[in-house]
Amino acid sequence: MIAAHQAILAEDLFATHLKRIELVRQCANESTETEFARKWLAVLRRCANWFSSMPLTPELHCEPGGAFRATIESIFYAMRLAGGQKFAADLTSDKRRRLEPQYNYAVFLAAACSLLDEPFRHFEMVRLSDRTKWNPAAHGAFGTWIGAGQFAVERRVTPLKNERMRTAMFAQTVISPELLCGFDTAVLDDLFNAINPERSPQGFEPLVHKVVRQAMDVAVDFERKAQRAVFAPVKYDVPSAVHVALALEPQFVASPVPASVDPSADPAQSTAKTASVPPATTSEPQSAVVGATAASEHASASAPKFSQSLLDALERSEAQAAGAAAAEPSTRPSAPAPRPAPVDPAAARPARSNANRVGPSDEELTELLGPGAAMLKEFFKALAGDVAAGKAEVTWEEKGLAVKKRLVGGYGITSDTLVEQLKKRSLLMRAHGNDICIVERAGRLIVERPAA
Repeated sequence: MIAAHQAILAEDLFATHLKRIELVRQCANESTETEFARKWLAVLRRCANWFSSMPLTPELHCEPGGAFRATIESIFYAMRLAGGQKFAADLTSDKRRRLEPQYNYAVFLAAACSLLDEPFRHFEMVRLSDRTKWNPAAHGAFGTWIGAGQFAVERRVTPLKNERMRTAMFAQTVISPELLCGFDTAVLDDLFNAINPERSPQGFEPLVHKVVRQAMDVAVDFERKAQRAVFAPVKYDVPSAVHVALALEPQFVASPVPASVDPSADPAQSTAKTASVPPATTSEPQSAVVGATAASEHASASAPKFSQSLLDALERSEAQAAGAAAAEPSTRPSAPAPRPAPVDPAAARPARSNANRVGPSDEELTELLGPGAAMLKEFFKALAGDVAAGKAEVTWEEKGLAVKKRLVGGYGITSDTLVEQLKKRSLLMRAHGNDICIVERAGRLIVERPAA
């Protein structure tokens, strides 16, 4: 029996991978939503229409819609890797500053197009209505060709060979000509060379292709790890801290009044009735005394054993409760205790004092470094903490704070990347020899300058 598959609409694929698309939005760092929709979302929608519900390969990303999931993951990893690279390193800083946004966008386009040919290499898509096989060169995007019909997936006996020309031809359906208008010639050359399905470097490898190739390797590695672990998907969103506090809020229940006690009775009458009860006489049978003694011993044996201090505390609390009840007599049952108002844990958290603070705050780093720059912010925080703990040594010079280059490598960032990021934000004093000198206003966030 042939398994019939249904196409998946692009909007449904977007809804499934909405969180990953939001991460791509953060990496894109576009100024307006219109530009992000024109340059980034439009490409992703064409990729979703091209792949529809096709799997990527028989072994990896093999579920319906797996090809589009692999593309989204490769794009995200490529954008993350591109953030730590230095494109056009042989050019001046002015030219490099102008070309870096172009190279970041070229990485996105190359990652979006490098897997377009992969499902066709491994599978044959057969439309069940007329038994026609999908030919991407003639039929175009699979989602448009199949429409609302059903199809069957047949695995090829031998996968087709990788062909750059075929992948580049498919890329023309995803990258519209107006998206290439703003590129310089050098960036266009690197982009076309990076749209390459080969997973190994072929001779000289441009940096754009290297980033895209490593991103696809990371996506494949994570997919293999996930298949071995077989993690169950999470079906719910993580609740906020306020909701957790409400769920864990203690419930206050008023203690019921015993049935043998009439709350409307006069305390003096109750005392008189108690006094009118005749005491037990000594003419009770000896067997009743023995039975009562045995019962009390059995009850004391089964009751929990408390320490003397705990017993004293319980007696004092009972005496205080009895005194409060006698001081405030009531003619009606006591009302249940009011429930306390829910407390927001974030609002109840005490503010950190500046005197005991170690390291710069997020507001100070954002004001100094600007939005983004997560890697540079983590470096400042980690170095400030180690300097305060005496684990790292820095030196104040006449005009700035000197940091050893060999010390920088221990914080997940190379000295060249740190110099480039500081220079981009006009925070670098000098970078000659074995030291990197940071300007004073940035160095004060790491350690305060000692008084002269």
